[in-house]
Amino acid sequence: MLGIIHRDKRNDEFLGRWIDALTPDVITLELSPYGLAFRQAMGEVYRERIDDIVHSLRSEGHPCSPDDVDDLYAYVDVPREFTIADEYCRQSGAYLYPVDMDLFSWMKLRGIEELINRANVEKSVTLRAPEGRGTENVLAGLYFRSGVTAFPYTDEMALRDGYMCRGIGVLAKRFSGRRFLHIAGWRHLADPLGLYARFHPVKIFLYD
Repeated sequence: MLGIIHRDKRNDEFLGRWIDALTPDVITLELSPYGLAFRQAMGEVYRERIDDIVHSLRSEGHPCSPDDVDDLYAYVDVPREFTIADEYCRQSGAYLYPVDMDLFSWMKLRGIEELINRANVEKSVTLRAPEGRGTENVLAGLYFRSGVTAFPYTDEMALRDGYMCRGIGVLAKRFSGRRFLHIAGWRHLADPLGLYARFHPVKIFLYD
């Protein structure tokens, strides 16, 4: 199990290197088929909408930092972890499977039209709270280096982990004896319910 911080720019540097070193035959990913298909079909459309709004805001003198705009792009783009894993699979002949639940992706993405309107984009790029990847780095450091769990394991995470484990189990039977790699947000490595235990995973924090 390879734990990542979603949308962290370091993933471009580290993720491919780790995948190459681990040489998996099968990669499973914390990404739903629905979420992937939605972004593949509509990502460019929403990217252009973001660009139009940001251009308008900047022309009116609103400060829009590149990092804030990148965060908006990351919400509508195909996740980099998929692109990097897909490239490895194309070159190596390995298999890649998004195994997360469609339901929660649908619930989050159904509001995208409201999210990416001028008023909300302006709030996102001008009134941004000082959280995000920096906070994730702090929480991950507390957990992996000090054993301090300073984040909740929610009912949603439990449902999704159970669903992903069932999918991985089906694939494990199909690809018996093959080397598996599961890529997920680092919080899933905590696994307080022991849902992944039957796979006897080696857990790796991408940035260590």
